[in-house]
Amino acid sequence: MSVPRFHVPEAAPGARLTLPEHSAHHAREVLRLRAGDPVRLFDGRGAEYDASLDRVTRHEVHATIHGVVSSRPESPLRITLALSPLKGDRMEVVVQKATELGVATIVPVVTIRTDAAARPALRGTRQERWEKVASGAAEQCGRAVVPDIPPTTTLERLATDPFEGERVVLLATAEEPPLSGLFAKPPARVLLLVGPAGGFEPAEVEALLRAGFHSASLGPRVLRSETAAVAAIAVAQAFWGDLSPAPAAR
Repeated sequence: MSVPRFHVPEAAPGARLTLPEHSAHHAREVLRLRAGDPVRLFDGRGAEYDASLDRVTRHEVHATIHGVVSSRPESPLRITLALSPLKGDRMEVVVQKATELGVATIVPVVTIRTDAAARPALRGTRQERWEKVASGAAEQCGRAVVPDIPPTTTLERLATDPFEGERVVLLATAEEPPLSGLFAKPPARVLLLVGPAGGFEPAEVEALLRAGFHSASLGPRVLRSETAAVAAIAVAQAFWGDLSPAPAAR
């Protein structure tokens, strides 16, 4: 049986910590853990520790860290996923799957066609929920790193902000080159931009290409935004990252 894992940003060698409220609830009410049970704690930045619970009450769960353990390696490809916020729980599904697939950063970006129901994300109203989803996904999949989710930005700002790596906008047109064949040499960092339902306005695409974005497609079918995001990450990891049978040296 695997040892339960919890994301505790303050985790450090020798520390005695109180688990965050949502983690404490999961440990106490779902897993039914008790004092003395072994757990793993990780800080979300790559460090993971052996620990045990030393106090479980209705209000708090405390744990003591005993020592450092090896964490699972991160992908050699640092992926930034930028996408238009999706309405309902579809954005949470993308955050969850992107975390499981090894994305380093998830950037919500508002475009002209971003759904009106998702536009409040620009005011930060969904930030905390997305961060909790990413934290829980990292706990489940074995990562010791939780993706960074910066505040929601605009497409104009995304295009002009500096980025050390390749930038790709995914378009639903068969004329675009496939994502897998874009680069002769595997990139070390890549930003994958996925648009909203209905795609980008032509003027937005022109501005992105002028800013240095490469355009690419994910095949002959028109994919929903959430499907395109997961597919793009999987393709990038399969050709340039840790899903490749023989990752290229960088």
